[in-house]
Amino acid sequence: MEIRRNKTTPAPLLKPAVLQNIQETLIQTHAELIVRGLLDPLAREELKNVVIKEHQHIIKGDEELVDYIVQETVGTGIIEEIIRDNTVTDIGYNGTDLIIEGNDKKMKYTGNTKISDEYIVRIIQKFANANGKDFTPKNPILDGKFGNIRINAIHKKNSTEGTTMSLRVVRPKLALRKENFSDFAPDYMYQFFEKFVQLRTNIVISGETGTGKTELQKLLASFIPFKQKIVLIEDTAETFLKEMFQDKDILSWITSSDVTITDLVKAALRNNPRWILVSETRSMEAYEMIQAVLSGHHIITTLHAVNAKAIPKRFVNMAKMGYAVSEEALEMDIRRYFDFGVHIKRVEHKGRIIRYLSEVVEFKEEGDQTVFKQRFVDGHFSCETGTISQPLKDRLAEANIPFGFPESKTHTRYLSKEQVKG
Repeated sequence: MEIRRNKTTPAPLLKPAVLQNIQETLIQTHAELIVRGLLDPLAREELKNVVIKEHQHIIKGDEELVDYIVQETVGTGIIEEIIRDNTVTDIGYNGTDLIIEGNDKKMKYTGNTKISDEYIVRIIQKFANANGKDFTPKNPILDGKFGNIRINAIHKKNSTEGTTMSLRVVRPKLALRKENFSDFAPDYMYQFFEKFVQLRTNIVISGETGTGKTELQKLLASFIPFKQKIVLIEDTAETFLKEMFQDKDILSWITSSDVTITDLVKAALRNNPRWILVSETRSMEAYEMIQAVLSGHHIITTLHAVNAKAIPKRFVNMAKMGYAVSEEALEMDIRRYFDFGVHIKRVEHKGRIIRYLSEVVEFKEEGDQTVFKQRFVDGHFSCETGTISQPLKDRLAEANIPFGFPESKTHTRYLSKEQVKG
């Protein structure tokens, strides 16, 4: 992660009061365009045309002045530079410090730019305007998004150290892919996931926040062919499957204040999908997802659990939030018709974040069976493989899917050069 230092701020080309008046007008009438301009050069060009058209009496054909007005209106200084770094995923302000986080590193900003509460509030206000919301002592919590940037901010009225802000930048790309999969797990596990998605097995991914569950889900989705319709269900549109995989048949849905994940899972069944991908299972929608699997649909979802073997019980507990169920019968249905539980871990090693596949278990009525286990100890991975059940092997054979899995093996793996770099 490389953060560039900011350039020297140019001398003002307009009186502050005149510039402020133009900015306020633009924010009121073109807030979305302003926020989009953070990452989209075309949006900036569009905003320049707006400035030329709506403020001719001030511009008078001065292109340098137009550039200056747009830069001062859209620009967010060092944060804008940070956002443009493709390795950055999170930018936070904790009231005193600017914190930058990427896929493999977390750091405190130590550059020359002074980060003040007023500076952070100006950034927050741009997003608030773009979302049609207020950020004031009477409305002290802002939760919004624009494009691929999500924001949450808490007003200094409710924060002991001043205004706080969290920006999450979600980029429409595969962070986990074939080329770097060996940083995550042995290459034979890439083949494992590819073949078992091809077989249309039901897979649940667990792990703590920030382990990379969504990235693995996106990789698994990449294996689904066009002929198998996908319904993607999210609370916030941040997976970007449709943008990344334009060759696939994807219905991309999001929840709203009056439409829940449960509602959308039920609606999905009426759209004849082969796959239902729920970005994260958190509540009573778990019951409808189990029913979807029982009716012949296939699921890939994520949830929070301590390990892969805890997934069936977590599903049952979530289903109970909205339905009266027989826990024993429902858990047996999960073990009978869901195929794999996958758990991911994240550790810090010598200042870098290491995300890795911790375990894969095959759910079985008579007891879960560990297929793969990986531990990270003293800078290396210790790997163990188990066995795949005969029924799954038979399904592979019937589908004519060749797959050679190294059963009952142990081996050691080491960090790649990229992971070792400080």
